Amino acid sequence: MAERLARLAAGAVVLLFVCLLHFPKLPPAAGRFLPDEAFFMTFARRAAVQGEWLLPGALDKPPLLIYLSAISMAFIGNTSGADGVLRLDTHVGEFAGKLPNSLGAVLAVALMMRLCAQVGGRGWGALLAGLLTACSPYLLVYGASAFTDMSLLCCALAAISCGLARRWAWAGLLMGLAFWCKPQALFVLPLLLALPMLRRAPRLAWLRMLLPLLLVCGLLLLWDAARPQTSIFQLAAANNLTADIFARPALWWSRLLAWLDATAWLLGPPLISGSMVAAVVIAWRNGQSRRLVAALFAFVAMFIGAHTILNLNLYARYLLLILPPLVLLAACSLASMRRLRAVFAILAVLGALWTLQQGSPLEEARSQHAGIDALADYLNRKPVATVVYDPWLGWQLDYYLGAWHDKRRVHYPTAQALAAGVAALDERGFRYFVAPVDAPAESWLAGLRALGFAVELDFQSENYLAWRLSRPQ
Repeated sequence: MAERLARLAAGAVVLLFVCLLHFPKLPPAAGRFLPDEAFFMTFARRAAVQGEWLLPGALDKPPLLIYLSAISMAFIGNTSGADGVLRLDTHVGEFAGKLPNSLGAVLAVALMMRLCAQVGGRGWGALLAGLLTACSPYLLVYGASAFTDMSLLCCALAAISCGLARRWAWAGLLMGLAFWCKPQALFVLPLLLALPMLRRAPRLAWLRMLLPLLLVCGLLLLWDAARPQTSIFQLAAANNLTADIFARPALWWSRLLAWLDATAWLLGPPLISGSMVAAVVIAWRNGQSRRLVAALFAFVAMFIGAHTILNLNLYARYLLLILPPLVLLAACSLASMRRLRAVFAILAVLGALWTLQQGSPLEEARSQHAGIDALADYLNRKPVATVVYDPWLGWQLDYYLGAWHDKRRVHYPTAQALAAGVAALDERGFRYFVAPVDAPAESWLAGLRALGFAVELDFQSENYLAWRLSRPQ
């Protein structure tokens, strides 16, 4: 009894630790949304503020995280003025939009401890699984974020855990919710479908699992059909898939190296990750859980192999799905090394603190987008219906302009198209051209000057510029 209470207390400490790692990244001081996050959270804000719960627009992702963020925004951030109109401060929206994933990171750590206990890694193994998950640079980057990958990870982990516990209906339902997060749930589905066989369950187990899975996925298809816009699945295919399903064989080696380079950060900075993988190999050679090691390594190898051969985008966050098997491998192996497990636990914590201080190459730094809120404030002070030419900022600027902004943001794909559009618009007031500081804006502005427009730099921050355009008399 005392030993069990000690393990529960240690598990609570691990969960408290992951909260301390993630929750400080929620306030506005932690940085602005990245472009894809701003895209998803603009849909969430429209639902929370404007009541657009069917998420109209060019959405190419399933809606579960967007709905969770919208509910968070509605309860945490929405305010109502004297006119009765709902409003959401953009910085409060950042906090509320990232909160579901931050809570999901805590849930993922708890689920990893449970999974490790279910596969035989009780005691030290389960605690190490939770600690390694909490300290992973991937969880540090994508936990306090507004990407859809963390919600997918949580649903997939919960589904596998229910499958290991022989709760087949719950496993199917949760896997269906994983598809409501992201289509990449397809990569986890074979593992879930293999569990009844591995658990030597009766054939009825597959039926009990598949029926709720198909029901939940069917509801997703009905939701998609109810939207007036193009199907999210058609847009996802158009935006993410090319005509060639398979990458050219000449690119396989470079793609594999890119994936392996990103994989090196899964368990910590590369040196720590490498030492943990070495520990797994040593434990395997010593006969520790060979069947489990082989199965988990096979899943990781097939996942990376599929992403190498298939013509999929090279986004590091896709590798979140192989964090659990690597953590289980490392935790179960290190738990058997009594003299080294405490050392590796300390290394994991130090690696997490180092990553928080120095960063990692997993995603672009949020500091690169500092000042976009100031640019939006600058534009919002301009008169109603002011024209803003925006070739590059798109989703981000839409979010930071606010739910009820009254500016006309216009996008042209080329400098020539911009010049033609500017010349055709009979507008007497000032117009504005915005760009990141590193964008090749001068060639675009040269075309406007050639039309006789006066171009004057009117706003400048560390990352963004805005020029005022005056029509020739």
